[in-house]
Amino acid sequence: MKRGPTAGSDAGRAAEALAIGAQLERVYAHVPATRCAGCGACCRLTPEEYRNRYATMFPLYRAEYLHIAHFVRTEFDGQRAARLLGFTTERPRRCPFLGTTNECTIYAVRPLICRTYAVMDPPSIAAAAARHQGEVAADWLRSFAHREAGMVCARAVVVEPSKVPAHAYRLLTGAYERELTEVSAGVALVDAARLAAYTAATGRGQMPLRWSWGGFNAVCNSPAGWLRSAFPAYWARAILADAG
Repeated sequence: MKRGPTAGSDAGRAAEALAIGAQLERVYAHVPATRCAGCGACCRLTPEEYRNRYATMFPLYRAEYLHIAHFVRTEFDGQRAARLLGFTTERPRRCPFLGTTNECTIYAVRPLICRTYAVMDPPSIAAAAARHQGEVAADWLRSFAHREAGMVCARAVVVEPSKVPAHAYRLLTGAYERELTEVSAGVALVDAARLAAYTAATGRGQMPLRWSWGGFNAVCNSPAGWLRSAFPAYWARAILADAG
């Protein structure tokens, strides 16, 4: 039987989160490490970015949500954990995990989107596109170049440059997405009652494969009464939920 953060024993939830975390770490190991300048710019949205529907810490896969939620429950004090798990803004202007001195407070379990930020720069993007031209579909090359150009940061330093070519190929071919989809496929996140309330509001039989921290929290941790009465309106405004 599938289990999630609100189903099964505490020990069972912890065991699942640890097992999922180990699978995620195997995926994350392919990403070149970087040294961040600590400015926090990538964790906030400018007014222009907000208008253009950019988002912080998205996409977040089901498995990544489970991994981070377990970290929050076990590493933060009760009040702080409750605040973070009760955070339901789908597209915040500031990542809820950004600390007061611009540090990432969940750095050890940060999701793929945060790990891949600033790994590529214009020369490495161009080199990857040239290296795989004719091997990878042209539209994949264009999508790769466009996406990675939006995640360049001149203040970050790649400290594992030997990993960059293989990392670029994985980005180009969707390897990370396929692996995180596979890891996430068996993660249910909620019990039958919450899933029924979600389905009644959305017409979907499964939770989104990818969403935001606030979106997942809205279904996983909100009071049952709110989920039944207010979630349909929340869902009507949602723009980030991916296919289940």
